[in-house]
Amino acid sequence: MMNKIKGSAGTHSYSQAEKFSYCDFINQELTGDPDLPQLPMDPNSDDLFRVVSKGILLCKLINKTFKNEVDEARLNRDPKNPFQINENHDLCIAAAGKIGCSTINIGGNDLLEGTPHLVMGLLWQIIKRSLVHQIEQLGDLGRLIGADESLAKVPPEQIILRWANYHLKNAGHHRMMTNFSEDIKDAECYAVILSQISPNKISSSDLEAAFREANPLKRAEIVLEWAERLGCRKFVTAQDVIDGNPKLNLAFVATLFKTYPSLGPTAEEIATQKAVELETKLEDVEALLEETLLEKDSINQELTKTKMDFDDLANELGGLQLQLEEVRTEKDQLFSAKKSLEELLDSVTLEKEELNLQLTKVTEEKDDLFAQLEAEINFKLDLETELTSVKSELEQTKKDSRSAIDNLEQLLATERTQKEDFSSRLEATLDELQNVKTAAKQREEDLFSQLEAEVAAKNSLSQELLQTKNKLEDAEKLAREAEQTKDGLFKLLTDTINELEATKVKEDTLRKTLAEETTLRESTQVQLKTLQAEYEQAKADWAEERARLLARIKELEAEVEELRRDMRNKLESAEKDKEEALAAAEAEKARALSEAENEKDLALGKVRLLLTGNQKQGILFKQENSLVAGIVWKKRFFVLKDNLICWYNKEKDVSKEKPKGVVYCEDVRIYELNPADSKKDFAFQLINTNSSNSISVAAETAEDMKEWMTEIRVAKKKRVGQSVVSQEGSSKSKSRS
Repeated sequence: MMNKIKGSAGTHSYSQAEKFSYCDFINQELTGDPDLPQLPMDPNSDDLFRVVSKGILLCKLINKTFKNEVDEARLNRDPKNPFQINENHDLCIAAAGKIGCSTINIGGNDLLEGTPHLVMGLLWQIIKRSLVHQIEQLGDLGRLIGADESLAKVPPEQIILRWANYHLKNAGHHRMMTNFSEDIKDAECYAVILSQISPNKISSSDLEAAFREANPLKRAEIVLEWAERLGCRKFVTAQDVIDGNPKLNLAFVATLFKTYPSLGPTAEEIATQKAVELETKLEDVEALLEETLLEKDSINQELTKTKMDFDDLANELGGLQLQLEEVRTEKDQLFSAKKSLEELLDSVTLEKEELNLQLTKVTEEKDDLFAQLEAEINFKLDLETELTSVKSELEQTKKDSRSAIDNLEQLLATERTQKEDFSSRLEATLDELQNVKTAAKQREEDLFSQLEAEVAAKNSLSQELLQTKNKLEDAEKLAREAEQTKDGLFKLLTDTINELEATKVKEDTLRKTLAEETTLRESTQVQLKTLQAEYEQAKADWAEERARLLARIKELEAEVEELRRDMRNKLESAEKDKEEALAAAEAEKARALSEAENEKDLALGKVRLLLTGNQKQGILFKQENSLVAGIVWKKRFFVLKDNLICWYNKEKDVSKEKPKGVVYCEDVRIYELNPADSKKDFAFQLINTNSSNSISVAAETAEDMKEWMTEIRVAKKKRVGQSVVSQEGSSKSKSRS
């Protein structure tokens, strides 16, 4: 963003980013100065111009780098006196001219008024000269100046560019910087320079990550984060880098140069350093060669010693072979003794089998007794089942009889109801017949009365006809009416006669129905009498059957009680026989076991006598874990004595050192291993039954493996025999006491 200011000289502009950077730089450099209470300034406001107008800020900034260029004692610190403040500006302009700033066309009034473009221009010159002066004080700039050049004639911007390009060249970068605008917009050169001046804080992986970032703005942010890590993040923002602001980027590179001015070692120094490194390496090689020669001598001595040890081992092997022959002879003797013991054990086993047969016989007798007892119990259960069945039948008979009686009573009640219904219907029919007869008689009387009246009317009409013969029309009319009346009377008479006939038919029907109802009633009464007779007979039969069943139940109860007494006596007898048989069997079993234990004690005593003083030792391969090679088989010297098996690294360690491990034979189980699984021939395993730990060992030959396994089994039995004998001895002593 560019701010435009209109003045007498035309339109001037300045960058808002520049103002922001200058404010930030001044805040960092001068905040805390007692003469500048206005600091820090807000870069987003016009604080910069207001503070500059006070006449102290620029003087302090010049004296920060150029000592005593402005006599601070002459500075006026009264902000209310404009004339004295103007003197401060004059001192500032004079000091700026002395340090090399261009002060043409700028006066004290311009600073007093805080004219932005003039203030910004002068401020940039002061900051630039301050940075350049600090760079000029460095002592290693001669390497950036050509042979025909002098430091005073090379512009400061060129020295800063040469410093940047020197680091780019040392890094092998394919680009060089010619300006502080276009060449730095992608931030690649900045990334390379920062990684060169401080490789300890910015690694190669950081540099690769920055170059992999495709967005230039994000890459600029990464570079400025590195600059903050180095304490050099000043003047520029990521947007200033992308925009290529030449002033701010020049100030940024100058800050880097001032903070990290070193150019690294010269070519002569590099050559000298390489020569020193080569001499050091040569000395290391010579020392290594001497150590190798000494190690070779020690190896030769060890080889000679090993050969001597081999000869000793060969001699010892001859002695061991003689011992092996003796051991084999002793082994044959032990095998013959073992055979005699096995024969003795076979005889003991036969006796034990005979005892088992006797015990089986006793058990069978006991089973027979139990079978008889079970048969008696089953017989008792059958009787109880039969009694239950009889009781069930009795209950069912009672239930059926009760049901038949209920049905007969219900049928009798139904017949009574029908009888009462028929009686009521018959009485109603008789009443209705009497009413019909009365109505018919009354109707007949009414009809005869009407007939007599009609006859009288007819006679009267005949007389009138005879009297009125002259009135023919009236007479004919009267005749027709008489005829009609006659027809109606005849019709009425006919209907009355038909009705009387119908009444007679209905009366006959009612009489027939009454006769049928009477016949049905008589039949029902006969059936009812029959059912009552059957009911009385069934009741008598049921009473007789009930008395018979009660008598049978009493007989069965007496039989069951007698059976219970017999079963109780038989059970008591069987229990006594069973107890006697079990006591005899237990006594016989205890006697047989006692005899077998005595025989076993004798056999174990013989074994102990044969095994006393047994000892075996020799080379075996033991499976061990190695951090480098994993599971390996290492040669160890094993010693088996009594019930202990232990091992040493070497045979000569037996009398000098403690064993590397000890195993009690009575605590282990021994198994032969499959060569495919163990990756070793003639291997076997000892598993501790108490802790489940195991060791795997291997012999040199199959015969040697079998001998070791046999000796370990013998040692295991020996220990077990001793423990059994000691326990039996203690138990016998307790019994004697």
